[in-house]
Amino acid sequence: MKTNRRFFRYLNLLLFFTGLTFMTSWLPFLRGLLDGPSYEWGSSFLGKQFSGSGTGGDYYYVLINVVTGLLLMASFYWIRQRWVFYSLLIVWYGSMIANAFYEVFAGQGYMFHGDTLNIHLNLAYVILPVMVLGGVLAGYVILKDHETTFRAIRTKKNSYWLAALLLPIPFQYFLLSGGEPHGLTDQIGVVLALLQVVFLYKPFKAYRMVGEG
Repeated sequence: MKTNRRFFRYLNLLLFFTGLTFMTSWLPFLRGLLDGPSYEWGSSFLGKQFSGSGTGGDYYYVLINVVTGLLLMASFYWIRQRWVFYSLLIVWYGSMIANAFYEVFAGQGYMFHGDTLNIHLNLAYVILPVMVLGGVLAGYVILKDHETTFRAIRTKKNSYWLAALLLPIPFQYFLLSGGEPHGLTDQIGVVLALLQVVFLYKPFKAYRMVGEG
């Protein structure tokens, strides 16, 4: 049982980290949906550029990433077919690691731009070790997951956290769709979106489970 508890600590750490990596999908998804055409976004993957305004342009790329990320987080504890979890984990972290190496060594550096909060960062020196660490943690979880069987049991905490993350969205709509672009209302809406990402792992976490082996 001691080994299992250690494994679940790493599993929860990876779930939390996966929620943080979801930020680059969640922000354009939410703002494109709520802000409308006044919000412009852009991203790149292995040299291919994706961009749009609101839900136009290449918004399908954002939707693919959002659906994949949510399915991955749900698969940590709530999908019994573990090969689905392993596959999504490999796709998610494999694509991020590959893109990080491409951007740093073959692209223009790994830049992050957040105009609303006036954040412009070159993450080239930190993104590679962070992504590699995430990949190593994912590999460890896959290997150890084979040795641990469990059944997660839904609790009220899962519902409370899900409600806490979803209930602010109507309020965010008024913040993001009204007011001056990149103004105070936009900034408050973005901060709320960032907090949603930080706590996104909470509804997907198993607060109670039964071991099966």
